[in-house]
Order: sequence, then structure tokens, then C-alpha cells
Amino acid sequence: MLRLIGELIPTLLLGIVLVAVGANVISRTVLREGFQVANELAVVCFAGVVFFGIIGAALDKQMFGVDFFVSRLPRRLQAWVTALTHLLVIAIALQVLNAAIAQVSTARFTTFLALGWPKWIVSAGLGVAMSAIILVQLLHLAELWRERHT
Repeated sequence: MLRLIGELIPTLLLGIVLVAVGANVISRTVLREGFQVANELAVVCFAGVVFFGIIGAALDKQMFGVDFFVSRLPRRLQAWVTALTHLLVIAIALQVLNAAIAQVSTARFTTFLALGWPKWIVSAGLGVAMSAIILVQLLHLAELWRERHT
């Protein structure tokens, strides 16, 4: 399920961004007028690419370049520092999740101009992504724990 959220959804959203922006460029070139929905749709979909794409990166342990620095530490410290980085990512994701929840609760009446969608959709997507990041980090911690005790 996490692979679906972290890899397939960002791929599909990026496809929508490319189609919307491409169609807008063609429309502006041929018809001399773009369509308003393209920009807003691209912004929402690109936000989804970033929010959900980070889940795929986290699943593959490719977040923030931490491995580069951890690999340079003495062997006995690597597992501890790796666990600490997972805990720090969880703490950061919890704060972002808290901000996303606050945004959803306060922005429920505002909408994107052309789309007419509520603006809280972006914050809800961010909240889902941060929840998945927390889950991924907990899975990595459990894996690290198992490796350490076997």
C-alpha cells in the first residue's frame, strides 16, 4: 500500500502536470489564450507529487542524504545515529502533520479560483503524506531493531 501511495500516485500526478502544462502552452500558442484551470491544477498535482513522492524516497531509504553522513561514522555509532535520524524525521513529520490539521480546520471555506476545490485539499494531502512518512520511519526503526537483535 505504501508503494502505491509513494510511487504510483506521484507518477500519475506528474503525468497530469505534464498534460495540463503542455495543453496550456499549446492553447496559448495556437489560440493566444491559456486556460485558468491549468495553472491551479498543475500546482495541486505538483504538490501531490512532492508530498507523496517523498514517501517513495523514504521507503527506499533515500531521504535527506543521511546515509552519506552515517556511513562515515564509526561502525558502533551507525545504528544509533540511524535510529536518531528516524526519530527526528518522525518528530518533524508530527509537527508538519499538526500544521496540516490546523490548516484544514481553518481553510475549509476558501477555494482555488478556477477549480472551485477547497484549499484544504492540499493540506489534507500533506497530512496523509506525513502520516505515511511516520509509518515508514516506524517500519525502518523496527527493521533496525530486528537487525540489531539477530
